[in-house]
Amino acid sequence: MAAGTLKTTEQTYPGILFFDIDGTIITEDGRHFIPESTRQAIRDARDRGYLLFINTGRVFLNVEAMIRDLGFDGYVCGCGTNIRYQGYELLHYIIPKDIQTRTVERIRKSKMNVIFEASDMNALDVPVSINPELAELADYFSRDGRRMVSVTDPSFHFDKFTGWYRKEDQVLHDEFRKFADIYYEYTDRGESDGWRMCEIVPKGYSKGTGIRYLLTYFRIDMENCYVFGDSTNDLPMFREVVHSVAMGGSPQVVLDSVEYVTDTITEDGLYRAMLHYGLIG
Repeated sequence: MAAGTLKTTEQTYPGILFFDIDGTIITEDGRHFIPESTRQAIRDARDRGYLLFINTGRVFLNVEAMIRDLGFDGYVCGCGTNIRYQGYELLHYIIPKDIQTRTVERIRKSKMNVIFEASDMNALDVPVSINPELAELADYFSRDGRRMVSVTDPSFHFDKFTGWYRKEDQVLHDEFRKFADIYYEYTDRGESDGWRMCEIVPKGYSKGTGIRYLLTYFRIDMENCYVFGDSTNDLPMFREVVHSVAMGGSPQVVLDSVEYVTDTITEDGLYRAMLHYGLIG
């Protein structure tokens, strides 16, 4: 990646589009499949001159080649903590080292299972019991030569993290929240098989702040911004814009928060939504 900051040009764009990854661009059924209609919609929008950005909770390391090969102009990663455009890093928030150290200590006391994510590594602090979703995600994020380390590795650091805790550990988790709420934004990602999932990023950052940054950077009006997602960590993105789209099958709180609800990803939902708004076709 090139170093430094890319200056904006006088080029104008018809608009800017932001896409979540999981459940929006690729399926969440273990296949990690990208429908051909999704590929076509992205190609068509790009040919019409729109700026196309991924807007994801994933760090850039975990945006694999098959997604990058779709031809996006840039990436809002780690829920707004890292923004990249045409190979340049425009923004990257670094959590102070002492806060990182204290965070790991508090996580251990809470008995939470966590995967830590940074732009150049993923990390685990293996607990007594490993949540099955965490195990699957750790395997997925270890593929294609991606670096997975232990929190005891001297080079360990993180930009954000995702955690799971058992319902019987709720009191311990509440104590962790008292600490986390000082330094982090906390998103509840729902419950599965007795485990509750949460996504935690530095205070003041979200998918929404990433959008705000880029609208200012490119001098694009809010009316010409469109966002597509399916999860609770997309709520800050939906709240930031006028034109918001939820994929079919999204949680009810997501469906209730958008301007338009489309079909599921496997029912050509992304293509149909972009056609609905006249972005393609």
